[in-house]
Amino acid sequence: MARLAPAYAPRRPTETVLYRAVRDHLETFVAYAAETYAAPLPAYVEREFRGYMRCGVFAHGFTRCHCDTCGHDLLVAFACKGRGLCPSCAGRRMANTGAHLVDRVLPDVPVRQFVLSLPYELRLLAAFKPDVLAALARIFVEVVFASYRARAEREGIRPGQCGAVTFVQRFGGSLNLNVHFHTAFLDGVFSRDEGKRVRFHPAPAPDNAELQAIARSVHRRAMAWLGRHGYIDDRPIEARSTESPELGAIEACAAIAMHRGAFAKLAIDEDHGADGDGAREPGQHRFAAEHQGFNLHAGVRIAAGDDMGRERLARYGARPPLALDRLRRLPDGRVAYRVKYARRGAAKHRVMTAMELMARLSALVPPPRYPLVRFHGVLAPRSSWRRDVIPSAPSTRPRREPTVVRHAHDESTARDEAGAESPERAPAPTPRPSLSGSRPVASTSDAQGASSCAVVPDVVQLAHNVISVRHWQRLRDGALLAGSPYVDWARLLQRTFEVDVLACAHCGGRLRVLAVITEPEPVHRILEHLHMTPDPTPLARARDPTDDATESMWADEPM
Repeated sequence: MARLAPAYAPRRPTETVLYRAVRDHLETFVAYAAETYAAPLPAYVEREFRGYMRCGVFAHGFTRCHCDTCGHDLLVAFACKGRGLCPSCAGRRMANTGAHLVDRVLPDVPVRQFVLSLPYELRLLAAFKPDVLAALARIFVEVVFASYRARAEREGIRPGQCGAVTFVQRFGGSLNLNVHFHTAFLDGVFSRDEGKRVRFHPAPAPDNAELQAIARSVHRRAMAWLGRHGYIDDRPIEARSTESPELGAIEACAAIAMHRGAFAKLAIDEDHGADGDGAREPGQHRFAAEHQGFNLHAGVRIAAGDDMGRERLARYGARPPLALDRLRRLPDGRVAYRVKYARRGAAKHRVMTAMELMARLSALVPPPRYPLVRFHGVLAPRSSWRRDVIPSAPSTRPRREPTVVRHAHDESTARDEAGAESPERAPAPTPRPSLSGSRPVASTSDAQGASSCAVVPDVVQLAHNVISVRHWQRLRDGALLAGSPYVDWARLLQRTFEVDVLACAHCGGRLRVLAVITEPEPVHRILEHLHMTPDPTPLARARDPTDDATESMWADEPM
């Protein structure tokens, strides 16, 4: 007898700590911001909060899926599709982005992640000025591209073309506003031979001197650009105005989100251990550099052939700012968020009032026209190289003609050679035969940064890049392929969690979408028939945020 699909269990957002905090304090927070500051809370932030209150709540409408074999129905609540607050929608966006990039954007070549952290003084500008963010990202990528081309020219390869994908992260590990870039660079350069065929040349690992040069160049060019566009005041201190500009609500939220805040030790800290113990200073890493507040890490490298590694890297770059399992409420009404990295013996929970939590979340919501994923070089939408580089399906696979070119002084393909913040590690891929028939190329580790004479994988001549056969089989022969930037709900869940939600849990038949129900009257009638809550939970009215009752309203609820 065939095994039936597990029953679909909808999430329960109304039972989470985050939902309760927003429900009880949103109106208070919005009213207080409008009365206290020169400008009220931006419309996009308020829209994000109110959309989150409707996300996953059946009383606001749902999709009805029906099994024609046994008559079983499945209801799926609507999503808010927010970009910065809703953990569920942000998690779906993360999985969608990873699937699309590994299937349709990133070719099967080595990828190295460069992480650039901005100086404290520039984070506020980058957080709310799209032109500043775009300029800093462009300058950073151009400087690293120049480094790749310079290394390729030393090997006699010119002109070299580079490619990269930048993930803009607005957050640190503890709900603080910290704009920085996670950029996945194709670890080498592309060129064309006499027959106009594309060839990829893997690059040797950058040494510390090269990374220091990159950091210095980014600093010099960034400060020059900011000065030309009036974002830096070069006048003497005595010539500047002493009057402080009036703050708007979002500027006040950003100021709160950039401060360290209060930390405390809780009883559950011992259960989680020390997530960040043993972290070393950046200067001790081989693949790290720092100059005038511009901090650079380049210690994460994904080898060619590691499709799962590339997808994990993409998910890590596109991850949401908030994890619900790290958030908990305290008996006195405050909220605690467990940080990811903490020194041994240090407090691991950021403790906040609900109003401070609302302020921090407001600062993390990206403004409109603020892309969080950016493409550069050969991966850019208008690049003439793009169609010859991005993957295609195996059915259109051309003959691949390998050309052996060996480079000395390469690093071993370490996942995290420098101990920098990195995505969850995957098991090293099994050695695969090189295309030239030489010895297999395996993934090894060189965490101490010792000099290595490992051979760079063979240069592969590509008429068109293709999805590897192993990855194609993992996608169920293309059934789970992310053929477009948006992957449908059922396919994404099956690819991410290996659960086919369109398989009927009663008979194993197939579910089909029967209706999309949004009208209040039928929604109310169906939910009452199913003994579900037919009415949405109302928001608490606005109150005085300094009222002690506001901060202790949960004190009598069970933990």
